[in-house]
Amino acid sequence: MVSAAKPFAELKVIELAGSIAGAYCAKLFADNGAQVTTVGESLLTQSQSAYLDQGKDKRLSANKAAFEEADVIIRSDPHSTVEGSALRTGLQTVVVDISPYGSFGPYSAWTGTSATVYAHSGHTYLTGDPQREPLMGPPTHPLYAAGLFAFVGAMAALFDRERNDRLHSVEVTHHEVLIALHQMSFVRYQLGNDVLRRMGNRWTGHGQPNGMYRCADGWLALSAPTDLQLETLLAITGLSGLLDDPRINSPMDFQEFPKLLDEHLAPWLLERAASEVSELFQAAQIPSAPANTILGLLDDSQLRHREFWRKAGQWSVPGVPFQSLSTTGTPSDLPDSDSEEGPLSGIRVLDLTKVWAGPLAARILAELGAQVMQVEPPWGRGPREIPESLVVAQRFHPDNVQGPDQWNRNGHLIKYGLNKESVVIDLSRGEGLEAFERLVPIADVLIENFSPRVMPQLGLDEHRLHSLKSDLVYMTMPGYGRSGPAENWVAYGTTIDSHAGLSQLVGYRDEHPWKCGVAWPDPIAGLHATAAILIALWDRPFKGGVTIEAAQFEATVSIIGDVIVEAQMKGHEPSLMGNRDQDFVPQGVYPCEGDDQWVTISVTNEQAWEVLCEIAELPTDWVALTRSERLTLHDTIDAELASWTSTLDQIELAATLQEVGVAAAPVLNIPGVLGDVHLDARSAFQEVQQPRVGALRLPCLPIHFSSASKRPPMRPAALLGQNNKSILVDLAGLSESELGELEDLGVVTTEPPL
Repeated sequence: MVSAAKPFAELKVIELAGSIAGAYCAKLFADNGAQVTTVGESLLTQSQSAYLDQGKDKRLSANKAAFEEADVIIRSDPHSTVEGSALRTGLQTVVVDISPYGSFGPYSAWTGTSATVYAHSGHTYLTGDPQREPLMGPPTHPLYAAGLFAFVGAMAALFDRERNDRLHSVEVTHHEVLIALHQMSFVRYQLGNDVLRRMGNRWTGHGQPNGMYRCADGWLALSAPTDLQLETLLAITGLSGLLDDPRINSPMDFQEFPKLLDEHLAPWLLERAASEVSELFQAAQIPSAPANTILGLLDDSQLRHREFWRKAGQWSVPGVPFQSLSTTGTPSDLPDSDSEEGPLSGIRVLDLTKVWAGPLAARILAELGAQVMQVEPPWGRGPREIPESLVVAQRFHPDNVQGPDQWNRNGHLIKYGLNKESVVIDLSRGEGLEAFERLVPIADVLIENFSPRVMPQLGLDEHRLHSLKSDLVYMTMPGYGRSGPAENWVAYGTTIDSHAGLSQLVGYRDEHPWKCGVAWPDPIAGLHATAAILIALWDRPFKGGVTIEAAQFEATVSIIGDVIVEAQMKGHEPSLMGNRDQDFVPQGVYPCEGDDQWVTISVTNEQAWEVLCEIAELPTDWVALTRSERLTLHDTIDAELASWTSTLDQIELAATLQEVGVAAAPVLNIPGVLGDVHLDARSAFQEVQQPRVGALRLPCLPIHFSSASKRPPMRPAALLGQNNKSILVDLAGLSESELGELEDLGVVTTEPPL
């Protein structure tokens, strides 16, 4: 058995002043009790510093001893590769580097901004009006997400240091992080030959309605991806007659004919208040939420009830994105590790999660070497056969054909089942609960993202779980938390994003708020849950078991803390900027040669502006324009740049601009991302041979560890119930006859029920 050398609160972390990514990585250490010192002159704005620097000791310099005694040193650059230096560290120091493109690969010398990284990673292509230029997402999301992955990498390296006596340096890039945070883009393209692109003001997922709708007093986020949810919505709104339209054979067909529903639903919503509609729909278990403004978040009843806000001077800032609700006070060491299997080898995880946020968190643990046992109900992957309309709408099956045992051929389930094992248990039956309770004592972590009432109704609340395993790390991921007026709301990332204010940060300057092509609350919540679990495992030898609550809503608000502070400082809501930025002028997405081909250009300094003027042959008197003058003339500058870029190849143009010091990137679609030479050089993808499907090329964990000569092989997702025997008999101790009885009852199975 192995224990950590010191409690989390005794870890010493040095953050070399840099980007939001480095600052958020360090903030996660500071918020959870580690000793964090920020060294150097801050590159953050006043609002960013007010949020991100809480709990840190800030110094302009530090002595040699401080660096040598540090457990972790965090280096980050907002735009370029972190420069190597004669940094003197201790023999046990983990050095974490965060940058846009990394220290090796064809683009390692490129300048990156959020706008160019969004474009290069395929995210910009998914957002906006298909008849207009595509849109970037919330400006600082790539940085916050990189900071989260950097924290995960730092903790993994610390575990390897203590458990396997192996020291890593860690590298994380904004680019690869965004590649890893696509939900379905890669599987839909490779299985169904479907290139996702922007679909208007709605999420690029299946189901309709699934987007933003105007109400009498504001905007509503609405999502009804299941047949039952949509049929209920149609009944409530008096629109059930639309199901009689000859084009509609099943509710899923509205995916192919979205205007048919929208043209009737929109007028109904426009006559009602967003809060009234969301309460009505939520009572019927239809995911919906009013779209908060940034300052409106400060008065949100759910956040106020949960006392989420903290004070940083005179400003209100988000509180912690996850919290420990109770500890058992039964410390225990971690199990022994196999150094060849990863820093978390020997740790067992029971994964009861579904959809995206929870499965992502569990999969990251698996990629770090944990044995993740996916506990699935018999119907967890759907029925034995599904309507062809759903197959077409999802585009998750090879060649859009469900085929035999289609439940093992669903690309979405495959992606989030990678590196996991599968055990099928029907927890709705007493025999299933008894079998599951035999699993809990062998686990180190249990993670679920049910609504708050599910686990208690099963008789599996934290008290019962900890009676079965006193040192269990129990992670619960409710959408809104386990208290407050929205406690029992149905929570999807596609509705939480607008409720958490993200839609107020995306949109054309002459229009209204927009949804992103990715439901950001899901991966953001998943990453925070992973971080919380790693902290709890580290401290388990000192504090014992723990129950952790990571509410998706609160995690999402946590990564716009600086925006919330800035709105308070200015006394008004942020303006929609389209693809522009107040600091990088000009910045935009411009047309290139070919259909729906675009390039993003971002001018980060005066020298880059001078070079751009020369290479684009802009008017000579523009060279001397100041940033504020350029901001005033932005429309005119955009028109000139669009005229220049429109006849040029997006890939060649971006490379040409980067060679002369101008930040630029092509707006890639998914085939373009899969063919990107930089990602190939950095082994950002791995091919997995998936049974029933064939070869799939999917993103790897976007963390590079120096001591690993190569990435561990990606293991295919388990077939439904593939590991029933090895888990229930070999690990949990059921006899062969007991397993046979459960199989005869249908409690344990390898096929969905009829």
